[in-house]
Amino acid sequence: MDDTDNFIQAGVTILKTLAAAYSHPENYKVLSWNDELYHRVTKPEPLPFDGQNMDETVAEAIQTIFSGYCNVSHPQYYGYISPRPLPVSVLGDLLAMGLNQTPGAWRAGPAATAIETETLHWLSEFIGYHTPSGNLPNGIVTNGGTMANASALKLARDTLLGREVQSKGVRSANKPTIYMSREGHFSVWKSLDFLGLGRESLRLIEIDEQGCIDLNALEDTIQRDLRQGYQPICLIGVAGTSATGAVDALDTLADVAAHHNMWFHVDGAAGGAYANLAETRQFFTGIERADSVTLDPCKWFFVSFGIGCLLVKNGEELRKSFYATGHYWEETDELDIFQMSFSGTRQWRTLGLWLAFRHLGEQGYKRILSHNLKVTHDLAATVIATDVLELLHKPVLPVCCFRVGQIKSPDTVTMAIQRFLVASNHYVTLLDWRGHHYLRAAISNFATESSHVYELVQTILTYLDTNYDT
Repeated sequence: MDDTDNFIQAGVTILKTLAAAYSHPENYKVLSWNDELYHRVTKPEPLPFDGQNMDETVAEAIQTIFSGYCNVSHPQYYGYISPRPLPVSVLGDLLAMGLNQTPGAWRAGPAATAIETETLHWLSEFIGYHTPSGNLPNGIVTNGGTMANASALKLARDTLLGREVQSKGVRSANKPTIYMSREGHFSVWKSLDFLGLGRESLRLIEIDEQGCIDLNALEDTIQRDLRQGYQPICLIGVAGTSATGAVDALDTLADVAAHHNMWFHVDGAAGGAYANLAETRQFFTGIERADSVTLDPCKWFFVSFGIGCLLVKNGEELRKSFYATGHYWEETDELDIFQMSFSGTRQWRTLGLWLAFRHLGEQGYKRILSHNLKVTHDLAATVIATDVLELLHKPVLPVCCFRVGQIKSPDTVTMAIQRFLVASNHYVTLLDWRGHHYLRAAISNFATESSHVYELVQTILTYLDTNYDT
């Protein structure tokens, strides 16, 4: 069936919908849903027997989406690190999906493979993680940070325990251990389970007052494990915790890893975009020494969900860890990236990011990042200037956590404020920090201005004046 005419008409409807969502995000609530959507989760509608025309189908999809919509384009959306995507990147995603190219194998997408390889090098250059050029890319693209971390841990396992573990399994290993702060991402212990190393192989190290790994506690734990016959194989530095944006002392961790002959992995999924920005570069010193680095472009690179990256020093080592083929696959000297990762044929997700780099350039990207950081610092300064709010930490990245201070039952009040804010079109989340509740605001929208965060604080103060004796 040739639906070309209908395709164009329906496509224009979708583009106009996106344009309206980007241009006038204030026309939609920051978070909305209805009871019908809950009902459809527990009792999905039956599979349609007869079809309908494309216009009706697209209209139904749009209506359904906006009945349960998390409006990340709204400048008062401060939840997690979910960005408003750059429009040019969305067009790249559409083009890549529409032409159904895959960078998994050269013969399945020569241009896709070349653009993806180039994008990986640009990412490395942007964050200051310079890697030697070679015949293979300096990393892989995954569907998110979880798979990127899992791939890094597999590479660490194979390298430190010996390549025979790939065929014989981990039961031949000598009690391997992995080290990470308590603020590290849950994807790590999921990955250790997935890789057969077991969740108990992970040592969660206590943190200091700023949310960074406690170096004394780390060394004590390593020494205890060595005395008990364990084999430390991997040390993970967190370059931007999900909770508060804290960055571990990466240069010191690189020294620790080298001293104990461990793989040094940096999880920069959240904060890696800021590694080479003038205002924040000093917090990331040592990232260039990592054996591997995880990045999530679907955070502060402002592209849509579903893309993560693993950068490494040597692409050939990735190929050793993931090489596989089939009798139906003709081996040539072409670049087949599927032999460097878990994925086989996969969606081409780097065209949107490549277009964003081309469109903005390095300086354009850095201006956006600097803007978000400035807005965050303005929020922190506004919080400090009040008599009733208190800051958790001075922000390193665009994450600001604060709470009600001198008031009876501050945790209960902070929780009530968070519910009120979301209902009032200010999407902030709650953070449980050492048994106390804080409001957490992440500035992940390049359209958020200082005026918006001033309004956020004023809304809180008005609520407190109306409902509490402050």
